[in-house]
Amino acid sequence: MILFIEPSYIVQSLLILAVLVTFLACGTILYEKNGNPKLKWLLFIIFSEIGLHFTVILFISIGLIKDFPFFSRGLYPYYYIIQPAIYFYVVVNLNENYKFTKKDLLHLIPLILALIDNWGFYSGGPQHWEFWANTISNNFAFLTKYQGKLILSKFHFISLDLLKISYTLFAWRYYFHYLKNNKEIKDQFVLKWLRLFLIIMSFFVTTVALSSVSNFNYLDSIMDNSNVSVLITVSFIGLSILALSGYILFNPILLYGLPRINYKTITDNSNSLSNFQLFKNEPYNIDKKEYKLAQSIISEITEKKLYKKVDFSLDNASIHFTLPRHHISFILNNHLKKSFPDIICEMRIEHAVELLKNNSHKKYTMEAIGYISGFNSRTTFYVSFKKITGITPNEYLQNIKSS
Repeated sequence: MILFIEPSYIVQSLLILAVLVTFLACGTILYEKNGNPKLKWLLFIIFSEIGLHFTVILFISIGLIKDFPFFSRGLYPYYYIIQPAIYFYVVVNLNENYKFTKKDLLHLIPLILALIDNWGFYSGGPQHWEFWANTISNNFAFLTKYQGKLILSKFHFISLDLLKISYTLFAWRYYFHYLKNNKEIKDQFVLKWLRLFLIIMSFFVTTVALSSVSNFNYLDSIMDNSNVSVLITVSFIGLSILALSGYILFNPILLYGLPRINYKTITDNSNSLSNFQLFKNEPYNIDKKEYKLAQSIISEITEKKLYKKVDFSLDNASIHFTLPRHHISFILNNHLKKSFPDIICEMRIEHAVELLKNNSHKKYTMEAIGYISGFNSRTTFYVSFKKITGITPNEYLQNIKSS
């Protein structure tokens, strides 16, 4: 007996997986503490919009739209945010000094107009939402025939598609212009990611545009398997977005942006790295200068014992090294596979261990040893010590005495 699974079920399962992984990526973006805030929020907007887009498609295709009628049209204005978000995500990645100004608020005009145009749907209330959800469930083509406050929904979708394509083209233009002027770093991991990102976004934008032009008959195809080419296209989109989301899940380092460093002469003494040896094989193809800079940062922190300052934080390091905080995080994460706070904490514990070995406990209290090592409280010192060594400072001291 041959088990046959209808293509529509395969596509729907793929959409479910794409939705779940996309929202997991959104969680990863918000969870990462030390990334570039601008990049994080832009990428969150992009992935959340994609996740919601696939959620609506999924709800319509499996009939859940009747249970969640607001989704039938309520999210459409939000789709106007993704276009400038894609463009600015590329810009901020390639230009760390870019600062948003009041002029950039002009990019939100389409969103505002879409909200006004959709006000009739919002003010219609639950009964109106249910009627509209039932209507598009019976005939998906009605998606393009909703009468808005300003314009027909058909023109609303056309303008939305034109904006998506335009912003994506401008993003590509910015990307190629940057590569043209910076050929020496074309193999940068983040640049490769941006290329993959733009390729998938271009395919996503183009496919969504073509589907709306054809009155969204691809939704009918998902339901009744009437068009194999459409099913394959939707499947490919789902797999592409799945890959993009997975990329973020497994490489949150991408949230730090492209490191372009003003290389500063810093004391370099590799022998002082102690337990903070850097990886020999670079998984992200990082520039040799950046590898050297990572060594220099660690060397200076250990040589000058900067970690002993209780208030020494990533912000302080940024000022000290005259480097953006997220670039320091990027480099240290890439080369040591540890965050900046973890590195400083380990250095402080290493210093405390040396003090205990040198019988400093006879001169100082345990709390004082923690403070001398850079911890701001006894509790933090004890918790960090046990986390790294597996035992408390007192237990460690007992082991020294008994050995």
